[in-house]
Amino acid sequence: MSDYNRNNKLQKGSRKPKENSGWLRPAVQTGFVVFSILLGLQFRSFVLSLAGSAGTPIKPRPPAVEGFLPISSLMSMIYLAKTGIANRVHPAGLLIFTLTLVLALLVRRGFCSWVCPVGTAVEWAHKTGKAVLGRNLSIPGWLDCILRLIKYALLGFFLYVILKMPVEGLRQFIYGPYNRVADVKMYLFFANITLTALVVIAMLAVLSILFKNFLCRYLCPYGALLGLFSALSPCAVRRDADKCTDCGRCRRVCPNRIAIDKQKIVRSVECTACYNCVEACRVDGALRMAWPRTNKSLSIAAYCVITVAAFFFAAQAGRSLGYWQSETPAATYSFLYNGIANIGHP
Repeated sequence: MSDYNRNNKLQKGSRKPKENSGWLRPAVQTGFVVFSILLGLQFRSFVLSLAGSAGTPIKPRPPAVEGFLPISSLMSMIYLAKTGIANRVHPAGLLIFTLTLVLALLVRRGFCSWVCPVGTAVEWAHKTGKAVLGRNLSIPGWLDCILRLIKYALLGFFLYVILKMPVEGLRQFIYGPYNRVADVKMYLFFANITLTALVVIAMLAVLSILFKNFLCRYLCPYGALLGLFSALSPCAVRRDADKCTDCGRCRRVCPNRIAIDKQKIVRSVECTACYNCVEACRVDGALRMAWPRTNKSLSIAAYCVITVAAFFFAAQAGRSLGYWQSETPAATYSFLYNGIANIGHP
């Protein structure tokens, strides 16, 4: 479209009123990061109390830490589907995992860009890279397509192994000692981190600084699963071609390299409902997040409320229904922890 036609089209349409809503998603991201840090500190106190002498009281274990055990939660979900039994080894993990899938189905995979602390860290990394280096590097399209297959290969591997397991195998793993202290082993991995792990994390950090969303875009099987669920969501970014000026602002601000200005409905599994494109659009109604057959848009404020409220009320519902705290007694945690300590932690 020529500059004349674009300007003429913009003059005929109504300019979007300026809104001061760009702070909402960063505020929610920061809130979840702070919550995760406080959660980690509380869990650290719990783990350290396990090593105390006999008779020393064991500090409370925060159930929400199970949200960082997606593989265990996936196994619990498959076990539930096969047996109808919602196990109580990591109930909060299964509840959080189920909630993320439901939200992806209803309002796309906003978990990645609003809630996930790893996703937030990756976003902060590439923004820091752009601020320091002036820009982020770009991976060629053909290589980008190949690299994106890695997260689906990882997801496919996990699904193949878990779905192949017989019910009894799933039961033995879920109720077994390894899974019961999977959260403790995760903590010990970082508390006693090896040089090899540090080097790998440092490499991923550098790549995330240089390239937008490197870790999430290419290596996260959790994001791949949420992307597949979000592809089924009726909610999507929708472009009104009659109002669109083809300025390309939406495409330029998209952190996931989606050609939004070439689509009427953004169905890409890479869309994380970050609202960057909707916020950047200058024409009222040209670009909006919405469900089909409705003129009502899902504003960024509404999305914020839905996301935050969903996690808050899910946790409250879990507590009210008695499906939040693990059934594993503190004494069992202490026994299994000391077993790990005695044989060493890899």
